[in-house]
Amino acid sequence: MTEQEQTKINQVLSDVSYLLRAGLLSKEQLLALLGQNNSQSISQQSQQIGEKINLQKILYYIGGFIVFLGIVFFFYQFWDDMSQVTKTILTLGSAVSAYSLGYYFFVIKKTWDFGHAFLIISAALFPLGIGTSLDTIGISATTSGGLSVISTVLFMIFYVSYSYLKAAIFLPFSIIAASSLYISFTNFISSDSGAIPHFDEYRILVLGIAYIFFGYYFYQTNRNFITNLLYIFGLMMSLGASLTLQGYSPSANFVWQLIYPFLLVLTFWGSIKLQSKAFLIMATIFTFAEISKLTAEYFSQSIGWPVSLIIAGLVVMGIGYMSFELNKRFLKQLTHPTNSRQSS
Repeated sequence: MTEQEQTKINQVLSDVSYLLRAGLLSKEQLLALLGQNNSQSISQQSQQIGEKINLQKILYYIGGFIVFLGIVFFFYQFWDDMSQVTKTILTLGSAVSAYSLGYYFFVIKKTWDFGHAFLIISAALFPLGIGTSLDTIGISATTSGGLSVISTVLFMIFYVSYSYLKAAIFLPFSIIAASSLYISFTNFISSDSGAIPHFDEYRILVLGIAYIFFGYYFYQTNRNFITNLLYIFGLMMSLGASLTLQGYSPSANFVWQLIYPFLLVLTFWGSIKLQSKAFLIMATIFTFAEISKLTAEYFSQSIGWPVSLIIAGLVVMGIGYMSFELNKRFLKQLTHPTNSRQSS
């Protein structure tokens, strides 16, 4: 083997390692490429190694959580005795130190799981450190403006870290920071405009729709965990806000009562179109909620609670059966568009 060939092999192995760490290449795709169809002994060894690695990760994260609790309890114990400058140095310094250690271990292949634990500790400490720093320079960290500044800085730190380090753990933190910025900034701009009717419901509805669209974006990149997480919370917020906007008799909102069934049908359709159990589960749950609400609102007084409960129970059973059939017929074999494109 020539030196040029060895250099090329090392480069390919480095690229594969990067793709695996970034979540852009799965182990199943790598095994399919290697054509390992009937190597039972290798599979058993891989399973044993995987169990060891998983246990190692669990211990890292448990240890990191204990370290985080120790830092928090230390701050709590001496918080009243410290000056504002000391608080800033300790809180922000602890966050930066944990981030530095996490970065150091993360870039080393053998210790990148260990680095993950320190990066999570830093992500949990940065809000306290930045908030304390704002208090030091005279900006209240508990007001809408202060929370907007904190959320903006956190989003910049998390998103840049996610983009540069390709550390998947910073993706949910980036989404949380962006959501916090949206809530705090809308509080800030609406504080002087008086009470806007159903303001909280509408902004939660918008945030939920944004989560669903971001979930669909990550669905295209085959990141199933964050996709399902965004789908669940997005549907929970959007359908929950829409359910609340209906109001309750006698002051019910007729427009939202008319729209809501179409939203449920659209969610069921989305579960089939996207092959998503998250859509199916949330559609089923909120259909149950809508049936219970309508039963209590319109039928409990006219035909009585016992008959209302019987009717509601039968309808719920029917919805449950329909949900089961949808799952059985359309969602049992989960496929991804990228897989079909690869096969073609």
